[in-house]
Amino acid sequence: MTIAKEAVYALHQRLKDLSINAPADQLAYLAKALESIAGHSTVYDIVNMSDEKLQELLDAATAHLANLNTNKTSALSAIDSAKTSSIDAINTNKTTSLTALQTATTTNLSLLDARKDTNITAINTTGQTQLQALNTLVSNFSSINDVPANSTIMTEVRNRNMIETGALPFIFGVLSRQNDYWGYGDLTSQLGVWYNNVANADSMLQLLAGSHAQTTNYAGFYKPPQLHFLQGSAGNFIYKEMYVKYAVSTNEYTYPYAGLGVIFIKNTTAADITRTVSFGGSTYWSSGYEGMGLFVATPNNTNANKSSISGLTWTNLYNNATSTANIASSASVVIPAGKTVAILLYTSAYYYTGINSYYAQFLHWYIFSFRNGFLTTGLEVDIDRTLRAWQCRGFQYSYELWK
Repeated sequence: MTIAKEAVYALHQRLKDLSINAPADQLAYLAKALESIAGHSTVYDIVNMSDEKLQELLDAATAHLANLNTNKTSALSAIDSAKTSSIDAINTNKTTSLTALQTATTTNLSLLDARKDTNITAINTTGQTQLQALNTLVSNFSSINDVPANSTIMTEVRNRNMIETGALPFIFGVLSRQNDYWGYGDLTSQLGVWYNNVANADSMLQLLAGSHAQTTNYAGFYKPPQLHFLQGSAGNFIYKEMYVKYAVSTNEYTYPYAGLGVIFIKNTTAADITRTVSFGGSTYWSSGYEGMGLFVATPNNTNANKSSISGLTWTNLYNNATSTANIASSASVVIPAGKTVAILLYTSAYYYTGINSYYAQFLHWYIFSFRNGFLTTGLEVDIDRTLRAWQCRGFQYSYELWK
């Protein structure tokens, strides 16, 4: 039984050793081996076994333990090798990817820089080419521009877009004088008699065309000057208005509304042309500052020398100092060769009656048969001067409309 005891002792020592550091699978294996060999849970039953059986048991246990150690060592070695290979592979791939990324970045930056330089060069080249072409175009245009220095053709071409061919424009407005009584811009006798006085006629054109230096004096309009057009195939324009004003002062009808209209006529020929103008309107006479009159203003130089124009000569063609609601008349006008004249018609409001603290008045102003009775070959409406008079370009003197 010596062997059995030694086997039991050996097993006991082995189990004791294994209980400290052995893995759970080895402990379980030894316990199972003992149970399967002995068939009992008590190790003292091993005493009854033969020495051969015990030796066999010991050898089997030893062999299994050795096999376990060998497998563990092999597994750990394989894991360590795989780990090392994986880390090496990761490092290799990382290095390769970083190198490829750096190479691609460098290549793309170089390509972008090259394309930038190419595009800038192309833009500069195209710009220089276009600038040269534009300079050539300007030079060519300048070389063929044979328009005389004093010609008005460019301004006339520009204005044709605004005034259609065949239209007959003129300026018309109604000056308040003292017919509205209150407020700025009143006018009584300050600018003199108008209906027949050539010395004061220029004041009418100055106020109508806005070519004056007034501030709050005299230039008060009931109907501000506007661009109008003669109508129909005959060329007519008729303005009329009956109105009542509250009776504040008799100045309202003794310095009544003034109908003012001017039409600019150009003679494009080398000879003077004489024509008859037909016109009419209302008139009143009380203070001596009303009445009705037709005037023509002639510049002291031709259109070809417009920069030398420095004054106007006024001529009274017709006047009337009666009180009537409507007078139709006509007058002969001379339009000198190569000049533009201004034909100005002035009428005053006719005082009808006063009733219940009101004054009843009537204003009339008209031109008729101008297209078919006045205009002829060589005569035309001067569009440029008409627009200058309408647009009030800040002139102080009326003759500046011609310059």
